[in-house]
Amino acid sequence: MRLLFDVGNTHIVVGLFEKDFLQTWRIGTKSFETEDELYSHLFPLLNRLNIYERDINAVIISSVVPSVNYILDKYAQKYYGVEAIFVSSNKLNGMKLKVDYPNEVGADRIANALALRKYYSKNSIAVDFGTAITIDVIYNGDFIGGSIIPGINTQMMALFSKTAKLPQVELKFLDYSVGKNTIDNIQIGIIKTVVYGIQQLLKDIEKEYKTKFDIVITGGIGKSLQNIIPEFENYDPYLTLKGLNVFYDLMKGEI
Repeated sequence: MRLLFDVGNTHIVVGLFEKDFLQTWRIGTKSFETEDELYSHLFPLLNRLNIYERDINAVIISSVVPSVNYILDKYAQKYYGVEAIFVSSNKLNGMKLKVDYPNEVGADRIANALALRKYYSKNSIAVDFGTAITIDVIYNGDFIGGSIIPGINTQMMALFSKTAKLPQVELKFLDYSVGKNTIDNIQIGIIKTVVYGIQQLLKDIEKEYKTKFDIVITGGIGKSLQNIIPEFENYDPYLTLKGLNVFYDLMKGEI
């Protein structure tokens, strides 16, 4: 049984895997400061499924928050007696990173690319909606790069923190494009420009490579944007976690 951690800047998605996903949870990235505090968060969740320390034989992690890595490694060693396995470019087998600096590619993006190749096609794009929106492109089975965009909530918080009178607003895609009040103006201005900007970027990528790509959206906000535009039809909440499994299997030579 495997315990998987997708560590983002705001949340950590935890997955329990044994042949298939048994359960996933989301906890705050800043909700613990030690391995024992992390254990106190996860023990009752695992205990409800009758999962105990002896049942976990691997801990696999993709992390974009270096300050959390030490805690996760100590947690794996102390409570499961295993070394945590961190996704990284120097441990990657079976897929090339065709970019200028492979060691700069984030662990979450490597995991997304691995999942795309296994579960979708060798020409696929992941749009991962998090604190930052990452667009990850695989072409002929290899990762060739992509783009990074400030996340929707990140943009909203930046606007809220830098202006005296503008309010915080909820994520909502409106079916009209001229706002009649402040909240509408912000929602249209941020959400529609992000979504339509991504839509155009995806079209540009397909034109540049003369290829039709499978497009998959993921991330916490992704569900709210499913089917907003034709390119957002496929939503896979477990894409990154699936990639962690693929990474581990490749390391072990199981695929």
